[in-house]
Amino acid sequence: MSHKPSWLIFGANVLDIDGFKEVDFIVQDDQIVQVGKMSLFNQTLVEVSTKIDATGCIVFPGLVDPHTHLRVPGGEEAETFISGTKAGAAGGYCALLAMPNTEPAVDLPARVLWLKQMTQELPIDVLSSAAITKNRAGEELVPFASLKDVGVKVFTDDGQGVQNPRLMLRALQYSNELNLLLAQHCETEELFNGGIMNEGSVSERLGISSIPAAAEETMVARDIELARSVGAPIHFLHLSTTRSADLVARAKRDGLKVTAEVTPHHLYLDDSRLEGFDARYKVNPPLRTKQDVAWLWEHLSDGTFDVIGTDHAPHPSWKKDTTLDQAAFGMLGLQHALVVLFTGAKIAQSYGIAPNCLPPGIDVTIDNLNSPAEEKGLLRWLWLIVSMMSWKPSRLIGYPTGSSGSLQTGSFATFVIFDPKAFTQATYAKLYSKATNSPYIGETFNGEVRDLFVKGRHLVKNGRVIEEKNWC
Repeated sequence: MSHKPSWLIFGANVLDIDGFKEVDFIVQDDQIVQVGKMSLFNQTLVEVSTKIDATGCIVFPGLVDPHTHLRVPGGEEAETFISGTKAGAAGGYCALLAMPNTEPAVDLPARVLWLKQMTQELPIDVLSSAAITKNRAGEELVPFASLKDVGVKVFTDDGQGVQNPRLMLRALQYSNELNLLLAQHCETEELFNGGIMNEGSVSERLGISSIPAAAEETMVARDIELARSVGAPIHFLHLSTTRSADLVARAKRDGLKVTAEVTPHHLYLDDSRLEGFDARYKVNPPLRTKQDVAWLWEHLSDGTFDVIGTDHAPHPSWKKDTTLDQAAFGMLGLQHALVVLFTGAKIAQSYGIAPNCLPPGIDVTIDNLNSPAEEKGLLRWLWLIVSMMSWKPSRLIGYPTGSSGSLQTGSFATFVIFDPKAFTQATYAKLYSKATNSPYIGETFNGEVRDLFVKGRHLVKNGRVIEEKNWC
């Protein structure tokens, strides 16, 4: 028997791409080496270093965030690779796709290689996207082929949309030929026009400069037609309005290669949060109406959205602790994304919204569990949410070792132990990000990321990040 550390995880329900199952498993090195019931392990006299009792918990594959701002290079005052990946680990993430709107922008192969070198020793993986246009200026395309050669698979000018339709069309043609993915931040600058929050009854009552929903929706509509004209795939980042989701749903029915992302904050927060002029709630695209939030859950339930990305956007305090008109757009998201969504799912369920896009067979595995009917409804939501935060984004961004979705013998030992009965309190003292601009401070959420293993490394234990031997 090997003397290397090993773990027996027992007592939990296991959620993976095939549904739910009541099994225990043994981790050795970076893999799951045996799956079965604990009684079987006792019979075979399997020896392990540590036994982890996960009774009442749910174990599922590690999460992958397809939309993270880590601010390096140039924005280290707000976040570093170490602080950002700690925040990610605390939220259950095993990998993060870093956005390229840094200083300087990630638009050259040398900058991608530098980022790889700087992040290679971190316990969770940091992948790099690249800009669509040089310096994200919207005037000249980046060298797609050269950036692909150093491993970039996703291109985006995130933070602003590509305004020139002819340039975007050319980018789609290149990306289609090279089998790359363009991820568009949908925002028409003429309609955005220096706005601060969503255009609606709240902005009108407060007298605040506003951003109409059409600023997003017109670019979604434009780029669907551009993608249609060349048969190219396109991915829409952080969609926030009912109409944007409707447009994506129609494009999918037409057979187009369209994918879309939604964020936890657009599924949980609405524009009424800005009634106190609190800049923590200033984000782009802006928080929309309560009706939009409800309809986004409906579109989540019917499969319109493909992935959930955090759009984690840290800022130093001086950029947020100011007047609403002067404050920067953006909010923290990594650490609390999963519990925010789990809490939001309970609210959606109370309104009668249920996921109706689960693959055949998943419901059967849930029905086989010894759980009350109300809990089984919430487990259906949890399966859908985890799929959109784990193996689906892993596939979308071309990261096969991030999360295959399977927890079986031979799989990487990359998994979350989630306690659905526990609660998570969002406080400044518990933040791992270097920044503090979380919109969730002071709130209590259902569920807790109790433990996280990434390729056999125990990174989170009892809700706290294990820094020793991992980041230190």
